[in-house]
Amino acid sequence: METKDLIFDVCSLMSINGYEYVDSEKLEKIVMPYFDECEKDSVGNHIFIKRCGRPDAKKLLIDTHYDEIGLMVKGITEEGFLRVCSVGGVDARLLPCADVTVYGRGKTMSGVALDKPNCIRKDDEKGKLTPVSDILIDVGLDKDEVAKYVETGTPVGFKAVYDTLGEDYLYGKSLDDKICSAAVIRAMQLLDKEKLAYDIYFSMSCREEVGHRAVSAATFRIEPDAAIILDVTFGMAPEGKKGSDMEMGGGPSVSISVILNKKLTDSIECVAKEKEIPYQMCLEGVDTGTHADDVAFIGRGVPTALLGIPIWFMHTPIETAKLDDFENTARLLAAILEKEGLV
Repeated sequence: METKDLIFDVCSLMSINGYEYVDSEKLEKIVMPYFDECEKDSVGNHIFIKRCGRPDAKKLLIDTHYDEIGLMVKGITEEGFLRVCSVGGVDARLLPCADVTVYGRGKTMSGVALDKPNCIRKDDEKGKLTPVSDILIDVGLDKDEVAKYVETGTPVGFKAVYDTLGEDYLYGKSLDDKICSAAVIRAMQLLDKEKLAYDIYFSMSCREEVGHRAVSAATFRIEPDAAIILDVTFGMAPEGKKGSDMEMGGGPSVSISVILNKKLTDSIECVAKEKEIPYQMCLEGVDTGTHADDVAFIGRGVPTALLGIPIWFMHTPIETAKLDDFENTARLLAAILEKEGLV
């Protein structure tokens, strides 16, 4: 499978918070060729296991969150429009006029997000951001017809449309964080299975976008000896000056934080240098805003490191990544899994 196809196939799976189980069969078809076992827990985490076959092998947790932001139907107007609320951090600036998919009962429907055009707004409305709660979704049906398929709680997501920019960039919905999930799969493709140094527990965790709710359950279940979390991070956008933003094309970020394990982080940096894999250090300070903040303190504590893939336009339908960063993240992870003594 080509790299772009792998990324698009994983990212296009429906996994809006609370519905991470919907495309489980499709997910397993993509992931299981590279793993031995799959487990699912009651909160929606998918855990894939690859055993190295060594006696008393250390258990390494690799976590990427599988959930995606979206919307949820809270009512139907007399005209048949859907009223919605946000599930996760949907960027309200990008929602008006967005193409969406309504995952109805027995029927998946295309829809468009509606907002009042600026030319008919009152003076005190012009230039103001419309809250998500005031956006309407039109699926082209009247109220009675819509009600056959849609009810309170029906999930709505950005339409799965993907494309490339030039030869180096790709964009679409849900790269946060499923491009990192795809990077783990790519690493398993690159890995020399005979050199695998650890039993790998790959958790595609749920509920991250609504408060890091479920990774604790996966970590308790696995009881790992160490963990590597992968999540997207902010790429340096045009005119951007934020010190913690990463260069697009600079390789995966390796985070430094008081939350993270210094020995494991230093070892990962040494692997990158040894294999001549581009990487960039990211200072996170007190916390990282990722699952690493939770996993590090679960049970008796888990030595944890954090890798990131820089993207642009996070939490929009056009999240954008550079293919080199994806490939170098996968290369680094594969090299880590072959390196004895890290865990």
